[in-house]
Amino acid sequence: MAAEKGEPLRSGRFADGRLLGLGFWQAWQMVVLCTPFIVTGNADAMPFGNPTLVLLALMTASYALVVLLSRRFAPFLGRRDSFVLAGGLTAVGTLLMPVGLTGAISIAPVVFAIGAAAASLGNALLIIMWGELWSALATGRVGRHLYASYTFSFVLFFVAYALPALAAMAYTALLPIASALILFACKSEPRREPSVIPLDIKTVPVARLLVCVFLISVVWGTSQGMLDPYAAGDEHFIAKAMLLAGGGIGAITLSMMLSQEPDEATALYRPVIPAVVIGLILLLLQPALYPFLGSGLVIMGIYCLDMLMMLVSTDVAFRGRISVAMSFGVTILIARTGTLVGTALADALTGAPFWSPQLHNDTFLLSVLTLAIIGMLFFTIADVQRLYVTPRTGVPDASLEEKCAAIAAMGRLTNRESEVLVLLARGRSVPYICDELSIAQGTAKHHVSNIYRKLGVADRQGLLDAIEQGGVGKPGWE
Repeated sequence: MAAEKGEPLRSGRFADGRLLGLGFWQAWQMVVLCTPFIVTGNADAMPFGNPTLVLLALMTASYALVVLLSRRFAPFLGRRDSFVLAGGLTAVGTLLMPVGLTGAISIAPVVFAIGAAAASLGNALLIIMWGELWSALATGRVGRHLYASYTFSFVLFFVAYALPALAAMAYTALLPIASALILFACKSEPRREPSVIPLDIKTVPVARLLVCVFLISVVWGTSQGMLDPYAAGDEHFIAKAMLLAGGGIGAITLSMMLSQEPDEATALYRPVIPAVVIGLILLLLQPALYPFLGSGLVIMGIYCLDMLMMLVSTDVAFRGRISVAMSFGVTILIARTGTLVGTALADALTGAPFWSPQLHNDTFLLSVLTLAIIGMLFFTIADVQRLYVTPRTGVPDASLEEKCAAIAAMGRLTNRESEVLVLLARGRSVPYICDELSIAQGTAKHHVSNIYRKLGVADRQGLLDAIEQGGVGKPGWE
């Protein structure tokens, strides 16, 4: 069915495939940090210690640098040179790092340092730019887009894993270039418009949530730094763990798409603490049976946390009218700092003379207890939901139809979109809307995407809040 007059024909097409562009960025991180092709393959030849730790330190510093640069140059999506720098620096650095780790030349450590610094800076810039896109994307399926991207990244990871070493290096160097090119192609995607009732950032427990993110990331870094006893004698340990993590995220993706859950942030949060806690407990079992199961669950939980950070911090930046680079950039900086601290702690403990299997188990047990306390008291589903609950300022005695009519007028919705709005406000699903209005499912989704864009909301919960508040987007945002 043709779109009605006045509707942008391209809204909603982001779901056709370009959403997978973020997966190329994530796959690059997975290959670099979790396989021997780029960093760890010849690490024993280097005089400066753990190259993974060096790379993590440079990545953390790069996030801090991009956040500082954002005060002058953001939004980075509006600058063509940002795409060249993001893709080019990451690709060149990816090729230089393994060269520097071979030890075949006298300046090998310098080559590695230059490559790691270039890759880290390009990588940080690229993900911040993706965050700028997600914050303004005109769609109500951002969470499902993130899950689909991460699921696709596992496919890309296993392609690299199956390639010979040299081919895998070249392939990995192309991943950030592909991500930057796809991101550039997404610049023309329809943008949602800012709410006239912006989020009051003072009502959000930012400091407490960021401390929790930091502590969870410390646990992640520590556990990953202590996996050697489990991986000993199993050359495919990481591949099996990644297969489990990818399968879990793929299953959650399918579940979200089938259930059409309105609260995507809550759906993203649910697996984080349980998956990591159960994974650590499985690794604590003596003897550990199939330890890759525990490692895979930990990876799945942490990747869910990454997606939650991207979804929430970019949306909060949009609704709070603050820089995405500051909101998302600071959040991911704190997470990566936690990972760095945890990895450094694991490196120091495992190399200490007092290290023992008992201390290993005690460290894992302390991690489990820390996560359990965080999940029960300090970082709960209620805290996530608070980010999307704003004061009700609408007229309480107005009927639902009157509220929808007022919102439709403010957002300049078409007649058909106004009909869809009322059905959405009543909690109707897309299939129900199709039957009620005798329209195709694709047309219904097209109308829903247009409504979200015009009203400046990201999902069903945001739409319901806007109807109750009586506030919607205003035109002219760039």
